[in-house]
Amino acid sequence: MVLTFSHIAAVRSKAQRLVRNLVPCVVALFLLLLPTGGGAETSFGEYSLKAAFIFNFTKFVEWPGSSLRRSEFCIATLGRSPLDRTLVGLTGRSIQGRPIVFRQVSSPEEAAQCQVLFISRSELGRLDGILDVLGDLPILTISDREDFCRRGGMLSLYPDNGKIAFEVNLNETQRCRLKVSSQLLKLARKVYGHQ
Repeated sequence: MVLTFSHIAAVRSKAQRLVRNLVPCVVALFLLLLPTGGGAETSFGEYSLKAAFIFNFTKFVEWPGSSLRRSEFCIATLGRSPLDRTLVGLTGRSIQGRPIVFRQVSSPEEAAQCQVLFISRSELGRLDGILDVLGDLPILTISDREDFCRRGGMLSLYPDNGKIAFEVNLNETQRCRLKVSSQLLKLARKVYGHQ
């Protein structure tokens, strides 16, 4: 068989696409295996790890085009959290070709223009009201409580045996027109609404 330049170019192009698709999976798998620093709930390392998870989750979620019309990609927190300090560090990086901006918001209405909303533990007492205000807006809601997905949130991060585990509420992501990659769903500890 004679290989032409076009054959070599086609094989090279396929290999590059394969590597591009595999890199986020490898990163996510690596993050799942990292220890949380002995389970210390207030450790800076744990919050850095959670911020890295949030950043990498965005690579596995597709937002409807209407929610990405702005030139920036907004990640916000509702309520004060030690995670704020590490999420600020994402400013300047980019997601889907848009620079990340971080906002600390005091109400769910302020989060309406964001793509990701981390709901701090201090706000979980009023979670039902927050989710009612957000309605079906295409905003990926995340918290670091194990019961967050059961209560209507989309993604929960929590320590489990010295590592970070996560769950996904597929019913809620689909209702809000967010498409979650099957690669991410395979790594989740539990998926609500998975068939």
